[in-house]
Amino acid sequence: MARRTAPGTYARIANVLRQRITDGTHAPGDQLPGEAALCAEFGVARNTVRRALSTLETDGLITARPGVGRFVPTAKPAVHTRYESIAADLRRHIESGHYRPGDLLPSEARLAKRYGVSRHTARHALTALEEAGFVTCVHGKGRYVSQDVPS
Repeated sequence: MARRTAPGTYARIANVLRQRITDGTHAPGDQLPGEAALCAEFGVARNTVRRALSTLETDGLITARPGVGRFVPTAKPAVHTRYESIAADLRRHIESGHYRPGDLLPSEARLAKRYGVSRHTARHALTALEEAGFVTCVHGKGRYVSQDVPS
């Protein structure tokens, strides 16, 4: 039987790589280590690494060049979708201290109304923040700002 990876492992790997990009360990134009190297470093399966890399690619922090590798883009990517814009706005509120660790975030319905989008779009924004480590979901209760928000 195959060994199972703990839930959320891909998000933790994505957060480590995100921090490395933010602090300049992987500067714009740099190629990230390959999947095999990341698997060895984090002690996980390739699918877990791929999911972490996919999260970073969705966030616009890396780009993939098929057959070559994944790179940190040289230009700051623009926010393309409405959910990314909402997630970026909520992230700014968290980083500025408007929402502090442990605070309950507005519900999907309230965010949908505030931003004039569907609940699906609001949910997608909250899920992106959850994958980035900014938000913790408590089923049946709501989403809260994580106690250990990434810097």
